[in-house]
Amino acid sequence: MKSTGWRDLSLAIKLALSILAVVGAVFLAFVLGIGYALMGSVEERASEEVASKTRLITELIDASDKDLRLRAAALAKALQARLAGRFELDPAITEVNGKPAPTLKLDGKVLNMDFSVADQFTQATGAVATVFAKTGDDFIRVTTSLKTDKGARAIGTLLDRAHPGYKATLEGKTYNGPAVLFGKPYITQYDPIVDAQGKVVGLSFIGLDYSDYLTQLKSTIRGMKIGKSGYFYVLDARPGANLGTYVVHPTEEGKNVLGNKDVDGREFIKDILDKKNGVTSYPYADREGGVSRTREKIAAFTHFQGWQWVVVGGAYVEEFSEEVRTLRNRFGFIGGVLVLLVAGALYVVIGRLVIRPLGQATQAAQALAQGDLTVRLQADRGDELGQLMASMDRIGSGLAEVVQTVRHGSESVSTASAEIAQGNQDLSARTESQASSLEETAASMEQLGSTVRQNADNAKQANQLAQSASTVAVKGGEVVAEVVDTMKGINDSARKIHDIISVIDGIAFQTNILALNAAVEAARAGEQGRGFAVVASEVRSLAGRSAEAAKEIKNLITDSVQRVEQGSAQVDQAGTTMNEVVAAIRRVTDIMAEISAASGEQSAGVSQVGEAVTNMDQATQQNAALVEEMAAAASSLKTQAQDLVHAVSVFKLA
Repeated sequence: MKSTGWRDLSLAIKLALSILAVVGAVFLAFVLGIGYALMGSVEERASEEVASKTRLITELIDASDKDLRLRAAALAKALQARLAGRFELDPAITEVNGKPAPTLKLDGKVLNMDFSVADQFTQATGAVATVFAKTGDDFIRVTTSLKTDKGARAIGTLLDRAHPGYKATLEGKTYNGPAVLFGKPYITQYDPIVDAQGKVVGLSFIGLDYSDYLTQLKSTIRGMKIGKSGYFYVLDARPGANLGTYVVHPTEEGKNVLGNKDVDGREFIKDILDKKNGVTSYPYADREGGVSRTREKIAAFTHFQGWQWVVVGGAYVEEFSEEVRTLRNRFGFIGGVLVLLVAGALYVVIGRLVIRPLGQATQAAQALAQGDLTVRLQADRGDELGQLMASMDRIGSGLAEVVQTVRHGSESVSTASAEIAQGNQDLSARTESQASSLEETAASMEQLGSTVRQNADNAKQANQLAQSASTVAVKGGEVVAEVVDTMKGINDSARKIHDIISVIDGIAFQTNILALNAAVEAARAGEQGRGFAVVASEVRSLAGRSAEAAKEIKNLITDSVQRVEQGSAQVDQAGTTMNEVVAAIRRVTDIMAEISAASGEQSAGVSQVGEAVTNMDQATQQNAALVEEMAAAASSLKTQAQDLVHAVSVFKLA
């Protein structure tokens, strides 16, 4: 009888014996040797484990820092969007919280002591914002939403030249990093502000308070353990009074331990801070923790430059050796049980349940790998291999459905994306046209506003002139009234003179009669009355001339009275006319006042309309930019959909 050699054994037996031998030998060697190998390298393993976990914490801090810096960058970008425009630095000095500062303007608007932009930014994002104006080689805070610990705005102060952001922004670069402001931790970003000539004229600053974020991070670090009693802590590595202070510690946070010594008197905390990265060990007795026995302690530490932290993980070496002994015994027991179980089950299981279905599954997998999604396995068993075969059938069916769906979907996406791209291009063109029209409208409204303001000023001047004319007309009316009264007095006086002349005329007539009688009596007297007759003749002649003169004066007075009466009538008419002029000018004054008020309201309305048109113009330009981005995205989507159609075309579905 021919003996059965190794080559003639079935695959099931070969696999069973080979696996059993290999697993048994490896496991036995592992169980026997692992104890000695691990016991001899406990400190090395402990160092690696502590260092690994310390690096994980450092990576966690680094990830937190990167996340905060990205958020700060996004907030800074949002602030820059609010400050978009043309900056200029006016050397004219203004007072900022009692400090002299140059005037920083945005599109002609003064930013000094204007807190609207900073406050609106803080209300929208929760972060604080500050704008600095460049004064010489310094930067002064001219507007901010940052409050001190007393609730006052941090305004009118200079950026410290020792601050790392000073040099960067002075060179036109951005600075992003942490800072402590009024007792609170902030992640900050400083960005230079340049004018139209590219010259740095100021800075924009955002600060995000991450106190809650830091509290959660510290809680996470405090909650992480190494072995039974090992833990992590963080030391402050910043030069100064805080050097060597526990930033994070399970029980002693805030305590300065720079002078802590091990049993041998070595200041191990100072060594850690000097090296910043590495692994060290030292004999230590935690007497404060109630343990007087000296044990070897290992510490791994890494330096996180961004926050000036040194992360330290410390654990006792003996705790790792105890875990090694426990692990070795557990592996020995589990290994023996597993070897016995494998020895009894491998032959039967591999022969009947593994080899044959694996061959079928292999063929099906090869067909699927080549893109034939029509292949199917007839799985008539419910074990893992049967489930594997059934799963491969479902995979084939699922892939076929997915590929079919992807084909249809990608074709639809390609068509739809092409339509979207075309529509976006049309919308972009119309939006750009609308933006151009709005710009022209804004310019027209500006000209109209200027014209209306000029009309309002002219109406004010006309109103003032009408009021002056009204005052002059009133005075003219008063003067004419006085002239009327004077003319009436002259008329009365002329009438009195006329009466007096009539009396003089009567006296002259009587004098002439008397002179005539005297002459008659002188003639009767003869020689004695001759002299008297001469006198009577002269008196008569004088009375005649007096009568003629009185008659001429009477005629002149009569003519003067008539002229005075005519003048009085004309002055009365002039007074009436002046009263009408005064009333008319008063009405004109009232109308001009109404015109002036209406012109002022019209000027304000036109200014509001102009501002609204300008806002619409800005919004339309932003919409145009968004439409262009959508058009680019739709074009990219179309290309990707075409690539997807090409990719799924290699599969065979029926």
